[in-house]
Amino acid sequence: MAWRESRLMQVIWTVLRVYVGWEWFSHGLDKVFGASSTVWVGPQAGTAVTGFLNAALAKTGGQHPDVQGWYATFIENVALPNATFFGYVVAWGELLVGLGLILGFLTSLALLAAILMNLSYLLAGAVSTNPVMLFWEGVLLWAGAAAYYWGVDRVFLPRWKKWRLAKG
Repeated sequence: MAWRESRLMQVIWTVLRVYVGWEWFSHGLDKVFGASSTVWVGPQAGTAVTGFLNAALAKTGGQHPDVQGWYATFIENVALPNATFFGYVVAWGELLVGLGLILGFLTSLALLAAILMNLSYLLAGAVSTNPVMLFWEGVLLWAGAAAYYWGVDRVFLPRWKKWRLAKG
């Protein structure tokens, strides 16, 4: 057994996974059900995303722009025209990624979604905690099954694989 799969590391990975999950869940919870929900998923859905993306576009100038031109093109042609849709995706995505990580359910998928969101935020010029979260998500993905040993996936995935094999 590799050191990363030891009982001690399984506990450490679990604590780290739940911490990362809580960060996502708490932000998503506010966006979906909290005070800021009206501008994410409520009657003014898309307002928050539009503000965020317009701020990103303002970071495209200068000799060393925070937002690259190709990403600005994506923002202008895909994200902004669909700001309401992206508002729902971000809010519910954060909530569901957090829930998945806290429970250890579909952990690898939740980590990949978290990495995609952090990378998207970074590409839009929002540094904040995104690099640190991206790092921990990568570490948890590297830890593999040890990261969800204490989670729903420990029971769910073997049964899912067995069911898929039996199905055909």
